[in-house]
Amino acid sequence: MVDITEQGIADYHVRRHWKAPVALRKELRPEEYPVDDLPPIIAEAVKEVQAYIQAPMALVAASALSVVSAAVQARFDIRRDAALIGPSSLYFLTIAESGERKSAIDRMFMAPVRDWEARQVRAAQEAKARYETAIEDWERDGKDLAVQLEQGMFRDLLGSTKDPRVMHELRKPPEPRVARMLRGDDTPEALQIALQAYPVAAIISAEAGLIFGSHGMGGDSVMRSLATFNVMWDGGPISQDRVGRERIYVERVRATLGLQVQSSTLQHFTHKSGNLAKGIGYFARFLFSQPTSTQGSRFYELPPADMPALRAFHSRVTALLEQPAEFDEFDRLMLRPVDLDAQAHDCWAAFHNEVEEQLGGDDYFSGIKEVASKAAENAARLACCYHAFTTDCSTYIARNTMDHACAVMRWYLDEAVRFGQVSGLTDEVRNAELIEAFLVDQTKVVLRGKLDATKVTVNRVRQHGPGSLRGKAKDIDAALEVLVDHGRIRIFAEPGSKSRQVLVNPAVMQEYI
Repeated sequence: MVDITEQGIADYHVRRHWKAPVALRKELRPEEYPVDDLPPIIAEAVKEVQAYIQAPMALVAASALSVVSAAVQARFDIRRDAALIGPSSLYFLTIAESGERKSAIDRMFMAPVRDWEARQVRAAQEAKARYETAIEDWERDGKDLAVQLEQGMFRDLLGSTKDPRVMHELRKPPEPRVARMLRGDDTPEALQIALQAYPVAAIISAEAGLIFGSHGMGGDSVMRSLATFNVMWDGGPISQDRVGRERIYVERVRATLGLQVQSSTLQHFTHKSGNLAKGIGYFARFLFSQPTSTQGSRFYELPPADMPALRAFHSRVTALLEQPAEFDEFDRLMLRPVDLDAQAHDCWAAFHNEVEEQLGGDDYFSGIKEVASKAAENAARLACCYHAFTTDCSTYIARNTMDHACAVMRWYLDEAVRFGQVSGLTDEVRNAELIEAFLVDQTKVVLRGKLDATKVTVNRVRQHGPGSLRGKAKDIDAALEVLVDHGRIRIFAEPGSKSRQVLVNPAVMQEYI
């Protein structure tokens, strides 16, 4: 077995001479996800799930952090300074193709949230039964009062501050609040009505195509849906008047979005909406990633006998959710502001200025101004989620916590820059990059001794390569030709064989180390 090191790759290809490969484009390769910049209780659960599921680390981390945000958001806000206070909620958007095991990951992290919601449904049924009984008693009292008024009783109190009719209305039992947080592909109107009943939402979906392709994202509804999501991220208020329907008005909304979507679905959505989503800053609020697929290297592993890190993660999620949301006398969500200590604030301000300096002209973030302009606030939200998830919030957020949150936010900014560059590529180059990543993974498997090198063939690329290209032989051939022309791969057939093998340039392999 050969180690995947520079020397190992060189040894594997020692008998073949290669020229230096030509870059497909000028851009940075995706950096390794900074999982160790997550708090240990989150990082260990992410590593544990990733080791078993073998999905991209960024995909697993986004799922975990979406659940953390959902658990924290109804209780805590982040106060960056005396004037800047807002939600701790986070939005995630991860591009992942079919077969990346998105649903399995979400099931593992979402289990305590779904259990909590099931308990809320049960409690709501009991509360509704008590409410209906109380309403019957109240209505009976109203009938008795009407009889008494007909008999001339309380005549001297009518119209006064102690009018029995008014006092009776004030004693009407309030309808119980149903703590339902998980939402799906609701229309804008249905979502707003739901938020009026309970102003906390979590839209976490491993199949976000259901959301991007929903009724709420079609035709004239798309503008209202995107605007609603923007207002939710900002924390409200949501206000809507309609003829024939009671006014909807909700303050202090808190919402988490954790969406995983296939690239073709996202491209179709943005094309259909005429780039409307980018235009009104919808995607600017998201922590965005497009991790490299691990398909082709996920060999079967027995499930672990126990997952203690995931159990600890579940326990903390449950503990946070079991602390009920609190409301003031105006029926508004009451949230506890979490402050930065002086050093954490200095760290946050330095990150804010670091990003701001790279927004102008042709600087690094000039192509993603909308995303970068919200990076500092998202870093503060991340820090608040870290702090609330790992402490009882009796202390201020420390510099170390903010430093780690900024490190993760830098990674997401790099991903946004990278995606902006990918969006401008030709189809041939984009497809070539997908196939190259697949071939590199296959070569790593060969070097580990788990695959015969002769099986890395053109036919294998067609049958097992990137899902978006399967069944598209012409596109695959065009992409392979690009890779050959750039000296990044070789295609050859051994004498007497019709099978065409593919070799990756060792220098290309070293780019992926």
